[in-house]
Formats: sequence, structure tokens, C-alpha cells
Amino acid sequence: MKLSPIDGEKEKYQSLRQRLQEAIKHAIITCELAPGAPIREGDLAERYGVSKTPVREALTSLLQNKFVDYTPNRGFTVSSISISDVQEIYEARTFYETGLFRLALRCLSDADIRQLMELNEVSFNQEDPESIAVYLQANTDFHMCIAKASRNSRLVHHYQAILDEAQRLMYMDLIHNNVLLTWHGNHERIINAIRNQDEVAGVNAIREIITNQKLRNFGPG
Repeated sequence: MKLSPIDGEKEKYQSLRQRLQEAIKHAIITCELAPGAPIREGDLAERYGVSKTPVREALTSLLQNKFVDYTPNRGFTVSSISISDVQEIYEARTFYETGLFRLALRCLSDADIRQLMELNEVSFNQEDPESIAVYLQANTDFHMCIAKASRNSRLVHHYQAILDEAQRLMYMDLIHNNVLLTWHGNHERIINAIRNQDEVAGVNAIREIITNQKLRNFGPG
């Protein structure tokens, strides 16, 4: 269908807002915008060469995903991550990832397995934040490929939100620990469990992977 000029401008604006949202989210994930820091809409508008309106709309979307907080008369701040937040995020990941794996196991096709293998080939340079961002996206795509195979759109929706919240924790793991081979090996364990239709092995791998990631960053507790 051919877009009218008005439709075209609307689509262009929505695309700008989406790109802006992703840019701000990336700055939060990488702690370029530090946890708890106030967010000045004018500074972001100048930084990205846009007006304040799409900045405010992008921040409102990020508020829904808990990347930012909002206080009346004070504005937006980057959301902090408390110890209880960390515990809840890891518990939620374990709950959703093991449950979705069980649902998806019988539905994952050979094409899905090939896609998982390709995503697991993505690498990164620990000194290069941009390559880490590419790797994080590949990791997200890896887990969402499994989640979507569950064919339960509601669970996938909630899991996507949890995975978004976990991005800062994953970024910390990647920059502070030499884990490239560990992450590749972990994904191979999950892929092998899918190939072998081994639910127990897959669930155990997921539980162990998430527990070890938490221990590397935050220790026991």
C-alpha cells in the first residue's frame, strides 16, 4: 500500500522515536548514563539532534520497561538496581527461561537450531563497547528464538521485559569477566539439549548458567 505524505511523516517520526529509544537504552545498559543519575531532556535532545518531544516520548517508553524512573516536578532519572532487584531479575529469568525451554523443546526446528548456532558464532572484543552491544543483541536473539518457539505470546511478552531488565547485569558480566568462551559453551549446552530432546539437561544448564552469572557479578546471597 502506498503511503500518503501524512502517513510517511508519521512513519518517519515513529522510526526516529524508536531509534532514539534504543540509543538511550544503550547508554543506560552500558552505564554511560549511570544508575540513579538525573536525565536532562534538553541535554539528550542536543546530543541526538532532536527536539525534546521525541526524547520525552522515548523516556516514557523506557519508564514502562523500568530503565528509567519518573518523579513529578523532578523529572526522569536512570533507574537504580538494588540487591532485591538483582535477586528478582535472576529468579524471573530462571522461571521464564526454564518454562519456555520446556514448552519450546518439541517445537524447535532444524532451521531454529541453525539460527541458534549462527547466533552463537557472534563474538566480541572486551575493549570495544560497540562489539559488546552487537554480542548482547545476538544473545537476546538467541534466547528469544527459543522463547518464541514456545508459541505462547503472553509468556514471550513478559519474558522479553525481564530480558530487557537483565541487559545491564549481562553487560557487567561481559566487561568485568573474561566470559566469551563461557557464554559460547553455555549456548552450546542448550543447543545440544535441543538436538537431543533432553529436557532435563536443558533445564539444568539454564539454571546453572544463570546462577553462575549471578555469582560472578554479585557473589552468593
